[in-house]
Amino acid sequence: MKKAILAVSFGTSYPDTLQRTIATTEEMLGKTFPDWEVRRAFTSGMIIRKLQKRDGVEIDTVTQAMKRLEAEGYTHVAVQSTHVMHGEEYEKMLSQLEPFRLRLRIAVGMPLLHAQEDYEKTAKALLEWLPPVEENEALVLMGHGTEHFANSAYAQMEQVLREHSDRVYLATVEGYPTLENVMTRLEKRPEIRKIRLAPFMLVAGDHARNDMAGAENSWASRLETMGYRVSCVLRGLGECPAIRELFAEHCRQAVEELTQGGKLWGVGVGPGDPELLTVKAVRVLREADVVLVPDAGTGDKVALNIAKDYLKDKEIRFVKTPMVRDRAVMDKAHEQAAEEIAGLLDAGKQVVFLTLGDPAIYSTYMYIHRKVMERGCDVEVVPGIPSFCAAAARLNRSLCLGREPLVIIPASHDQEALMDVPGSKVFMKAGRSIVDLQSELKKRGLLEGAAMVENCGMEKERVYPHFADLKEPSGYFSLVIVKGETEEC
Repeated sequence: MKKAILAVSFGTSYPDTLQRTIATTEEMLGKTFPDWEVRRAFTSGMIIRKLQKRDGVEIDTVTQAMKRLEAEGYTHVAVQSTHVMHGEEYEKMLSQLEPFRLRLRIAVGMPLLHAQEDYEKTAKALLEWLPPVEENEALVLMGHGTEHFANSAYAQMEQVLREHSDRVYLATVEGYPTLENVMTRLEKRPEIRKIRLAPFMLVAGDHARNDMAGAENSWASRLETMGYRVSCVLRGLGECPAIRELFAEHCRQAVEELTQGGKLWGVGVGPGDPELLTVKAVRVLREADVVLVPDAGTGDKVALNIAKDYLKDKEIRFVKTPMVRDRAVMDKAHEQAAEEIAGLLDAGKQVVFLTLGDPAIYSTYMYIHRKVMERGCDVEVVPGIPSFCAAAARLNRSLCLGREPLVIIPASHDQEALMDVPGSKVFMKAGRSIVDLQSELKKRGLLEGAAMVENCGMEKERVYPHFADLKEPSGYFSLVIVKGETEEC
């Protein structure tokens, strides 16, 4: 597991406030989670371009940062937003993360204002951090505001602030409430003669320096024309230690989502061709701490060979899975395997158990899966392409059409009872029974319509479109398809 935290901010082109707000927040994340690499991304393309053109400073977009992390082999990424609320920039960040979820484990830390307790903690942090409001003074906070429905967060924030002080107001530059709304309310408070302005934004950037504190047509100049004595605090929220701690708290939730407890993944690796591994299977393999490989004692590690290109630097363990019909022997082996796996999961490991084809089809894994699940552990099956689907594709034929049933038969067991069932039939693992199977099919007039694939997708693959042509022994991974009567779709 290779872990990183991506701190995502709107951004600022002012180096001083960037250092005091965004950089210090990132530093806190690094100190709080010392085992995680911390990276930076901005959502504002305008600011990214300005920094590059003016200062030669390269800042990644979310997409660029994620591509970089993926290329460097990171598997788990906690993305911590430093946005104030769930607005347009936050949603843009989420959309840019989406393509990477197929290949990486991603968890997103919430913006500053998410749950009700966030509003309470933010209000307390601000009012303890800023100088106390004097008797004849009001504190007016400047938020950005947006046309997005999430703008209601500002009204909620002001309400919580005013539960602490009736001389605290919050207005926005581009949303509701506006400065005009606040002015109207201030006119009803003649005792208030002084106004302190402060940004309710992560950074004290353009809006704070120009729209709030600028010399012309700013909030400060407009309030001064109304007779108020105005002072401005040019400090962004990111300079408040308690606000940075709140971001770290949100990030902790994302980190815990990625690391809490271990999980067992039963991964189907398909029939043999490594290119038939699913995208999800590849992702899970890359994320795994421990990879378990079934060991029947024959020396063959087919599933391991299929997935080997995705198992570099992985801890690989072999699990004894005896291929016997003695139920007591099998159950003992499965119990031992489940006990070992449960120990790994208790230690917080992400564990993958490799299985040929699909885990749900005649797989030893499902016996172990059930026992691990009974222990209360977190388990998940990742389906793989079944061998009979791959064999049908290799033969360029369908398995069934219309209402035609499909019967899956383990060829090493008693077949006769199922021979006369209508529909197409698949005889799996037919190698040891190949002569008897040919004989039975011929007796029933089904041999001419049968085909066989041996070692489908593997190095020693053999294809017999006409099963009757097979005159020599075949291996364990031999699969015979007997086509039934085709019905029109």
